[in-house]
Amino acid sequence: MKRVRASVALGLALGLGFAGVASAKPIFLPSIAKRLQQEAGIHAADATLTPPAPPCPESGYLPAPFSNCGLPETPATSLPYMGNMAYWGGPVEVHPKEYIVYWGWGEPGAFPGRTCSPENITEGSISATLACDPDGAGKYMADFVAQMGGTGWAGVSTQYYENSSAGKQYISNDPNVLAGIWVDDSNSITGLPSTSGSAPAGPGNTYYDLAAEAQRAIAHFGITDLKDANIIIAQPPAYSDPNALNQGYCAFHDYTDTRVPAAAALYKGPDITQAFAYTNMPYQLAINSNGVNVCGENAVNTDAAGKLDGFSIVLGHEIEETITDPGAEDIVSTGLTGTQTNEGGWYDAVDANENGDKCAWVGENLLTGQGPPEPIYGALGDITGNAGERFAVQSLWSNRANAGTGYCAGAGTDSPLPNG
Repeated sequence: MKRVRASVALGLALGLGFAGVASAKPIFLPSIAKRLQQEAGIHAADATLTPPAPPCPESGYLPAPFSNCGLPETPATSLPYMGNMAYWGGPVEVHPKEYIVYWGWGEPGAFPGRTCSPENITEGSISATLACDPDGAGKYMADFVAQMGGTGWAGVSTQYYENSSAGKQYISNDPNVLAGIWVDDSNSITGLPSTSGSAPAGPGNTYYDLAAEAQRAIAHFGITDLKDANIIIAQPPAYSDPNALNQGYCAFHDYTDTRVPAAAALYKGPDITQAFAYTNMPYQLAINSNGVNVCGENAVNTDAAGKLDGFSIVLGHEIEETITDPGAEDIVSTGLTGTQTNEGGWYDAVDANENGDKCAWVGENLLTGQGPPEPIYGALGDITGNAGERFAVQSLWSNRANAGTGYCAGAGTDSPLPNG
């Protein structure tokens, strides 16, 4: 679940000021198991969250004989968080650039019990070699990021913008968003499994250690345009974020703006000296609940290739949220009568969900976590990358969809109503 932000958002809507700052915590993508815990209560309490009628009117909540077109009711299906997103005045990534860091994939024991052989990755002029990639997940992620640009799915975000001295600057759908790959086996990752998100600020705090690796990546790549950059920290199974399993999330994105007091407290130290966006990408197949993967394995595709569905679903979720809200909703207030500075870009004014959160796991069978998704509008689906390969993705929230009332779009399962 993401950070609680409703009281701050409501205060802004009423024109009130609040002392203090945002919590400066990452924005989490809940696992399918975590979403199952949230789903029934959320949608039972608010009838406005009901989606448009699917081709076969099955929401998972209708009793027989009405469910599944007269057939026995199927398990509960994840539904969107309705309501259009608002612009909060912060930046967006107008020309997004994604940098993938494979941290520790060549460390001894990174893939327990697996046989390793080198994996060569070539994406245009960018090339790298992974010492170990037994599932092909490393190459799959690089292929996805290299091919997402220019697709209709990525194009959903082009309706969002930032205000600047030159006027509104809309997000682009550039065909080439993969800007670099770094295979980092020199900076040890072996201590990451013993970190905690609740540890004191500094080394040993999971968020700090991930951000410190992102800071090293900035130096490695020589990135000067941090405003449009996202540093993706991809981890192998043995050395992945230990909090993901315990707290029920698949990944998160965050913003290390040391100018924001709460963020400065979390990321204090000599390593974090800049403001930048980064993505925490644990190894999706290593996140399990009761022996079942809960981060997207075969969530869309039931064939052998579907084993890697979660890597593009989850990574795509984090990338697009970073593009539309790189400031991760941070709000700085100088007091009840002072001014507020919004680092955040686009997110919902009521529940603070971003464009990925509002559509996470839509159509998924929340009891099995397996595909194919239920036939409802806005469900997960496959897209074809700009080089012709297939990737599983979730839909993204579009304010224009469903005749302007807003809905999840881009995965080939859009509402039939035209854009408003």
